[in-house]
Amino acid sequence: MRKLLVLAAAIAAASCGGNSSNLSQAEAQSVASEISAALQSAEASGQNQFSLGGTLQPVTKQCDGGGSLTVSGSLSVNCPWGLRSCTTAGSLTVTADQCTTDTGVIISGSVTATVAGTGFLFTKTVTGSLTITRGEESKTCDVNLMLMLGHLGGTVCGIDVSK
Repeated sequence: MRKLLVLAAAIAAASCGGNSSNLSQAEAQSVASEISAALQSAEASGQNQFSLGGTLQPVTKQCDGGGSLTVSGSLSVNCPWGLRSCTTAGSLTVTADQCTTDTGVIISGSVTATVAGTGFLFTKTVTGSLTITRGEESKTCDVNLMLMLGHLGGTVCGIDVSK
């Protein structure tokens, strides 16, 4: 009976789509890199939205193979005693519209990036599920990323994408 329960649990875990896929490490990395690049595009949009706070006007980044990623949401920056005392907090949505990565996988859906930090150090924690199409196969799977100081870590579809 115990073996049957273990088998049933394994089948249930595999069917949920969150932690298993046929993606290669390079394909998973390309998904993470596109999301990271979209968030960086929003920061570098030249609109000083991140330093001023409030609602972020949507910023769209074209993907390497077509489609796009759009970043929108809100961000609050409070600097009571100068730049080193700044606290940053916010919630951003990254929406993929048929974004094709440099490896050819197509991303659709949206994830949430929570931004938090103090001074010049802040992290972006990206969570949610995306539909990823590879050839004829589409799968919805989990994205769990952390970006800090140009470093990217976490998983896409259960595959480590730390860089």
